[in-house]
Amino acid sequence: MEFDIIDLTEEETEMLTTIQLKLLRTAQQNKNELYHEMQAELETYRLMCKTNNVYLSSLYEDKQAELQAEFDYQVAILKEQLLFNMSLNEPTSDDELGGSGSDDSGYIVDYELSYLERYIIVRDFYLAIEDASERLALYAADETAQEYLGDYYTSLYNYLSTFT
Repeated sequence: MEFDIIDLTEEETEMLTTIQLKLLRTAQQNKNELYHEMQAELETYRLMCKTNNVYLSSLYEDKQAELQAEFDYQVAILKEQLLFNMSLNEPTSDDELGGSGSDDSGYIVDYELSYLERYIIVRDFYLAIEDASERLALYAADETAQEYLGDYYTSLYNYLSTFT
C-alpha cells in the first residue's frame, strides 16, 4: 500500500510500531475512500451537465472546485487525527516503562493509562489479528497482558473467546 496521507520515508515507515502502522493504514484507506467518493460524485455531476446541455458552462468547474475543497478539508482532518493518534502511541524508552518493562508485546504498555484505556489498546491490538483461534492462543500466552490488565484480563479473554 502506498502511503501519501503524510510524508514518510521508507525507513520511517519501517520504524513505526504495529499500532502506528495500523493507524496509518486506516487513515490512508479513509483518504482513498474519500477520493473515490469525490470522483464518483464528480462523474455523476459531469453526466448531469451533459444531459442538460450545460456542459460548456462553468457549473462543472465550480462543482469540481467545491468537491476538491471539501476533499482537501476532510484529508486535512484525517491527517491531523493521524498525527495526533500516532504521537499518543510513540514507544517509550525502557526506563519509562512500568512493570517488567517488556516492550515485545506489540502494543503500547503505559501504566499511566487507566485500566479501561489499557483494555481498549490491548483489545484493538488482538482484534486486528484475523484468525480467531490464533488470536485467542496468542492472548492466552501473553504474560504482559495478564500483568498490564489486571482484573480486566479475564474479561478480555472471555470477549475474545466469543469469536472462536
